[in-house]
Amino acid sequence: MQAQYLGHVVFYVKDLETSLSFYRDVVGFQEIGRIFDGKAAALTSGRTHHELLLIEVGDAPGPPPGRRRGLYHIGIKIGDSLDA
Repeated sequence: MQAQYLGHVVFYVKDLETSLSFYRDVVGFQEIGRIFDGKAAALTSGRTHHELLLIEVGDAPGPPPGRRRGLYHIGIKIGDSLDA
């Protein structure tokens, strides 16, 4: 098994608009859509559908479960989905 590339990264963020401003306007990602009633945004550099997903959770660094800030998960491209 060989990792081919990092597929995507998902971050829980305090403020979606502030985070979008950084990743879009400073880093250069393109916003391609919003989900979860506008509380999340998908971004791409053009390599894959989306490389970055930002999910706004506000001031919730602890409980309730699932409401933390920071890295949520990453996706790593290993092989073709038909290889499984």
